[in-house]
Amino acid sequence: MKLLKQITLLLFIAGIVVSCKKKDYTLPALPDKSAIDMEVKQDLTVDPGGNTVYLINHTDKIQPVWDYGTGKSMRRIDTVRYAFTGDYKIARSAITGGGIVYFDTITVHVTKDNLNYVNDPLWVALSGGPGNEKVWTLDLDANGVSQSFDGPLYYSGDELGWNQECTKPGGNCWTWFPKWSDNTWICPAGDYGTMTFSLKGGPYVKVDQKMTANSGVSNGTYYLDKDKKTISFSNVTPLNIGLDQVFAKGTLITLTDKTMQIAFHHVTNAEFEIYNYIAQ
Repeated sequence: MKLLKQITLLLFIAGIVVSCKKKDYTLPALPDKSAIDMEVKQDLTVDPGGNTVYLINHTDKIQPVWDYGTGKSMRRIDTVRYAFTGDYKIARSAITGGGIVYFDTITVHVTKDNLNYVNDPLWVALSGGPGNEKVWTLDLDANGVSQSFDGPLYYSGDELGWNQECTKPGGNCWTWFPKWSDNTWICPAGDYGTMTFSLKGGPYVKVDQKMTANSGVSNGTYYLDKDKKTISFSNVTPLNIGLDQVFAKGTLITLTDKTMQIAFHHVTNAEFEIYNYIAQ
């Protein structure tokens, strides 16, 4: 009986050793560029000036990443419309099982303005329209006063959409619209700076952050998708209160001539932080 117990103990220990043995994981080889086809195609029949550009991934089992200057996309097929004359660089990369494959940047030449792409009422409300610019601030000043909202920041589930409507039946669309004066822990009163959207020669945005860890002036570009009600930012962080500084794309909740609400994904939770802005 004693021998049987010893044998059983040895087998148990051996099982633990085998199960704890480090497994050898290997990644597949990184594909060659020639094995991936990510096409950039200008449509001169739609726009003689080359304003319309198609981004097309023809290769299966990869995740395309496009950076087209005025925004970014990870779609298999996407359409970009440049409203202004200029040269635009389109960077392409592919996420594969073996790692990321980078491609040479492609430059497209747009030879004519097509302001039809930026004259929608939402573009006008955001920027003042072609040839203009518009300055926005957070709805909280140094005296703790909010003019149009109950405070500079609201919260919701991450499936809330345009006009505060849920994008999915029964979706994650809870809301909490705190009054700042009763919840000053959200952020201190102060002048947080400005965010200027321009359509002077291009969709440019200038952000002057005054109360964040990375305060200062930065310049970039933006793209307003009037159909999907989203705003994308390139090379600039939108004006915020400093809780998160990784925002690159936001969901429009409301936008009028005087007020704007943009929802940004919280970095760790399935929730939106809704920033409340007012026009100057």
